[in-house]
Amino acid sequence: MATFAPCNALLRSLSKADLDSLEPALKLVDLKTGATLYEMEDPVDWVYLPELGLLSLITVLESGTALETSIVGREGGVGFIEALGSGTMFTRVIVQVPGQAYRVSAKAYHKAFDASAAMRKAVHQQIELLQAESRQAIACHGVHAVKPRFYRWLLECQDLAGGMKLMPLKQEFLAVMLGVSRTTVTRIAMDAQTRGLLKYTHGSVEIIDRAGMEKGACECRASVQPAADAGA
Repeated sequence: MATFAPCNALLRSLSKADLDSLEPALKLVDLKTGATLYEMEDPVDWVYLPELGLLSLITVLESGTALETSIVGREGGVGFIEALGSGTMFTRVIVQVPGQAYRVSAKAYHKAFDASAAMRKAVHQQIELLQAESRQAIACHGVHAVKPRFYRWLLECQDLAGGMKLMPLKQEFLAVMLGVSRTTVTRIAMDAQTRGLLKYTHGSVEIIDRAGMEKGACECRASVQPAADAGA
């Protein structure tokens, strides 16, 4: 029988005994581009732990304006905090890059959390990482120009998606991520393409010159890396 060896960091942090205990409750599901896993104020019935692909957490204001506040890949999950507390999701969660995720019921996840010190430690580390990233994002949006933020976000997307070369990122999602118009996204992306940094269409982005993208990215990418490494 093949050994169960997930890629998700939260699952990998568990002891073999804990993982074996949780495995029967896990179901591998497909993540399809644009699918909505949660709307704001939905009850959290499921926890999603990505193996491949990216999830976007979107905050929607009363005016209807939407802004991406976080991206989640195989380093973390969605619903893993709320399932232990209020049981309510306060952001919209959509699939940004397709892939697969392990899905587990909130009840089974909560039971495993209570029973496993290793899992509690992994969750606490992930919460600390999210706090660091959120604080950095606030500073980034307030200080840095759109272009370096665009570069940084694409690099992080590729990292969190497991090094995926061709990422199916739509113009609308990129605009929400940056909090700018689609026209601005197109202008910046086409400029990067002209410089040989990436290939861009209206439905996908392929990073060609990663080193060049790194040079043009804002400092926030390096600022949160120590926290990410500590939680890995």
